[in-house]
Amino acid sequence: MLDKMQMFIVLDECRSFTETARRMFCSQPTISHQIQQLEEKYKTVLIQRKNRQIELTEQGEVFLQYSKKMLLLDKQMLQEMHQVDSPLSVHVSHYIAEKFFTTILPLNLEGFEQQSFSIKSNCYESLKEKLLNEKTNFAIMPVYENDSEFQQAYKVDLLFEEELFLIMSCDHPLAGRKLIYARDLENQTLLLPENLYLQQLIKDKIDQKNLNVQYMQMTNFEIIKQAVVSNIGVSFLPLKIIESILNQGKIVATSIHGLCIKRQNAIVSNPQKMLSQREINFCQYVQNQFYTYEKPLLNANSVK
Repeated sequence: MLDKMQMFIVLDECRSFTETARRMFCSQPTISHQIQQLEEKYKTVLIQRKNRQIELTEQGEVFLQYSKKMLLLDKQMLQEMHQVDSPLSVHVSHYIAEKFFTTILPLNLEGFEQQSFSIKSNCYESLKEKLLNEKTNFAIMPVYENDSEFQQAYKVDLLFEEELFLIMSCDHPLAGRKLIYARDLENQTLLLPENLYLQQLIKDKIDQKNLNVQYMQMTNFEIIKQAVVSNIGVSFLPLKIIESILNQGKIVATSIHGLCIKRQNAIVSNPQKMLSQREINFCQYVQNQFYTYEKPLLNANSVK
């Protein structure tokens, strides 16, 4: 039956018995006979001739779509059977891997006792590239509204949303203020990460307030943290990034009255690729972990 389905897909592409027979390495009568068998089996007409062209009937269109799904399932089944004993490859952002996976991935996951994992952390652009090039079926990563074309092309299952707090050295002039307004950022040096989409997210919020600030780009969150401690500038970062030095009293983290910057993190998957059962199970597990333990996972020390 799968062979007949493959033949029907080729026939739809070629719209010619001659070309279909050539591509399927068989004779035209064989193609005609297989079509006849399918029509007898399903008691319907699948194709018709119109102006010397082969066209699919409405029933033929239905059969075509299900044929494609069946062949895809067959291919996936074969892949999964060969992957049973191989590690499950999980692509995740550096941030989530470092700050969350030690909590949500204990050594012996319930339901995954026999499953080994290959956890690969990457930056946003690398994860995006892997999805676009179909090197992975899903990734656990940030999502940005200003990358709308990418978001619209993929399935996004939100895990959590977190605020980016203003952080500054304890010696900074604003550190002692009980309430900080957006206007207080005027003429400040604002340290930005290398990620262009996160940069734009922050800049858009600043521009909405018509603020004049000096931007300084740095490679990653770790370098930004050290620069803030050294009072080189201020920055907007998630609490999980700064919790260690926040506990040491080296910096101050605070919300800004009238200015809130939030970033979302999600499981992003290719809607054109069907996830394997073990991928589905793992994604559901991760979602449940964040839904169940959202506050303990996301909260660091309280801020001002």
